[in-house]
Amino acid sequence: MIFVSADWLEQKKDVINYLKKMNFKGEAYIKDQPDEEFINSLYGEWTGTLPFTILFGKLSGSIVDFWENSKHEQRFIEAVNKAINS
Repeated sequence: MIFVSADWLEQKKDVINYLKKMNFKGEAYIKDQPDEEFINSLYGEWTGTLPFTILFGKLSGSIVDFWENSKHEQRFIEAVNKAINS
C-alpha cells in the first residue's frame, strides 16, 4: 500500500503522527507540487475532492477502481480484492 497525502507541507508532522497512530506499514509520500498539477498527474478524472482513493491491479498495474469522498468499508474491501486479483 502506498499512502499519498495531499496536505500542505506545513502539516508534514501531523501526517507523520497520523500514520504512526494508524500503525501504517507501507510507503508514504506528501505532495510537493501545485494542486492542479498534482491532481492531473495522479488521475485526470479526479476533481480534487478529498479523500480520494485509487486502486491499481497487483499484476496489471492498471486502475481497477477509484472514488472521491468516504465510502463504506465494504466498497474498500471489494476494491482491494479486485486489485489483488487483477
